[in-house]
Amino acid sequence: NGVDLYARLVHHGQSVPRALRRLDKLTIAAVNGFAIQLGLSIVLACDFAVAAESAKLGSATLRMGWQPDEGGHWLLVEHLGVKRALDFLMRKRIVDAAEALRLGLVNEVVDDEQLMPHVLELAGELSEGPQVAMRLLKKAVYNAAHLTFDQAGDDIASKTAISDFHL
Repeated sequence: NGVDLYARLVHHGQSVPRALRRLDKLTIAAVNGFAIQLGLSIVLACDFAVAAESAKLGSATLRMGWQPDEGGHWLLVEHLGVKRALDFLMRKRIVDAAEALRLGLVNEVVDDEQLMPHVLELAGELSEGPQVAMRLLKKAVYNAAHLTFDQAGDDIASKTAISDFHL
């Protein structure tokens, strides 16, 4: 029934992208093969995304008359803006890695055989940073997208007081 489906979608279908976004540690998606629908949402929910040249990313729900109920519509609006998200969703686009990079769906594209070595190198680089400051900055950047300039300034100031205290 509709109520049961709603509960499953909100509490299960959206749980992975939501958990990734809420995680206070940095996350990296290594994209090889296809990242369609929930796979795309997982990629977009991560803080960094590196795609192999052969990767494909897209939205295919409308091909079956479905909705991007895992939160993919929100994540696409965040990455693309409203007009480009509508184009991506309504035209049921599946793009190659180069187009995903151009659109801003991934941070970089590497040769297929270099994907995991490159992602592990990036993870190593990020793990060497100041972890408290990085966790606070991650939250501040995501907050800034939804705050006024003054609110974002207040938010980063409070986080700076915490991170500078840890030095």
